[in-house]
Amino acid sequence: MNLVLILFVAAAFLTVTGIVFAAGQYVETRIELRRRLPASAPIAYSQAPAPASALGALVAEHFTEVRFGVHSNLRQKLRRQLLRAGFFSPYAIRYYVFARFCTVVVLPLAVFSLCELLLRNLPFSLIAVVVIIAAGIGVLAPDAYLSRRQAGLMQKYRLIFPDLLDLVNVCVSAGLSVDASFDRVRDHISKRNRSLARNMELMGAEMRAGRSRVEALNSFADRLGLDEAASFVAVLRHSVELGGDVAASLRVFSEDMRVKRLLLAEKKANELPVKMVMPLAFGIFPVILTIVLLPILVKLLQVLK
Repeated sequence: MNLVLILFVAAAFLTVTGIVFAAGQYVETRIELRRRLPASAPIAYSQAPAPASALGALVAEHFTEVRFGVHSNLRQKLRRQLLRAGFFSPYAIRYYVFARFCTVVVLPLAVFSLCELLLRNLPFSLIAVVVIIAAGIGVLAPDAYLSRRQAGLMQKYRLIFPDLLDLVNVCVSAGLSVDASFDRVRDHISKRNRSLARNMELMGAEMRAGRSRVEALNSFADRLGLDEAASFVAVLRHSVELGGDVAASLRVFSEDMRVKRLLLAEKKANELPVKMVMPLAFGIFPVILTIVLLPILVKLLQVLK
């Protein structure tokens, strides 16, 4: 009986986890769809917009950084992670604190209440184990979600970055400055990747606020988290400081980036046969073997009887 209860609790927990994961995937898809729509008017960075919903107002008022011990160093690190994950809202840190509070506190309480209501005969030690597992998932889930979003955005950035360099190269060759080139191509990039366009918009806002071009480009590369972006900033800085031809440097660097993207695609294509070995060995091959040998086994059993 205890085994049945344990299996039931595990099934219920996995079901709730699957529902939450599916809901998160749906919300992420909707957000990505909205980002791929044509860009609206530029966002003012002078002051933070007020939250539109009641939940946003609650989060902005009660889940402040000071109240939950998010000080300057941790705040800067967390802000950089959120920017790399594509969260550009001024209240992104407060929403993150709210999400951590819900997953660490509310999720174990919900699991405990579910066990008490539906499984009253379950031993307390087993309930404690389930609650501890839920708390552990609540602690790791927000950071895992941020890491997953960062990896996905970095992959998209890596695919679009050579095209961005080509567009900037065309604008620089036509006589525009580097700053004006980024502003000119931002609307085109926003149709393919809204997050990359927002990073470019932040870079332009930093330049207009008085930061130097090199510092703004370094911040741009740091927000993207790409080695290619850091190399691009280094090439552009050397060209500007040494008085070289920026257009020629961009042309050579964009060609190198395009070759690297092609090599990455070839690498993934060559890895595909190796990755297919396990599904073939454990999923398809046993089925084929069963289909082939089953008639022989049936006839053999009939003969032995």
